[in-house]
Amino acid sequence: MKYLSRNKLYEKREPFKDARKIYIFCEGDKREIDYFNFFRGFSSNIDIIPIPSDNGNTEPVKLKNSAIKHFLGDESTRPIYQLSKEYNDEVWFVIDTDLWNIGNKINILRDYVRERNNYFECWFVAQSNPSFEIWLYYHFHPEKPDPEHVSKHDSFKDYTNSKISGGFDSRKMPVWIQSAICNSETNFEIENGQPKLYSTEVHLLGKKIFEFTKEQIAACIEHMKKQS
Repeated sequence: MKYLSRNKLYEKREPFKDARKIYIFCEGDKREIDYFNFFRGFSSNIDIIPIPSDNGNTEPVKLKNSAIKHFLGDESTRPIYQLSKEYNDEVWFVIDTDLWNIGNKINILRDYVRERNNYFECWFVAQSNPSFEIWLYYHFHPEKPDPEHVSKHDSFKDYTNSKISGGFDSRKMPVWIQSAICNSETNFEIENGQPKLYSTEVHLLGKKIFEFTKEQIAACIEHMKKQS
């Protein structure tokens, strides 16, 4: 499969003034950001704004604090963004499970989201168990990972790379987001209010993105098939 040269199909589209904005606070400063940036400029009706962790502060409570700084400001910083209820803006926290349940950090974030939604119901958490890589895995695999096979790798990231030829490439592979949504939903299970192992909530965010970009994604897939 050749690299997807999206710009040959579409010029980057600046979002309309009244486009829905989706702010995505990411634990990582590379993989998640690259993934969501793939969809920027696909549609003028949605403005996708991935926001990396602040100086590597990736735990859920610190992502919450970053969101407070961006939307409410603090003693020394004015707010950077303003949410619009009229245009249905949304804020997402894309987090891993990993060890963040220690110290109740994930529930602290979820409680904050519920609190904010009392004022404007536009805040969401997309948690992956164990990590964002399970969402990448579901772009190509319809079944849950085999725990025995996973245990033979140093990390779930290594396992995912072994299951995707050449590793997940954010320059082209996010185009299979519809498959990821389907596979993720099929295998989704929840326990005590959080995703069980090898489940992810990122399909909820994926649906929002796909809703606005499905025509362009279909054209990209068709273009890639002709080049292969």
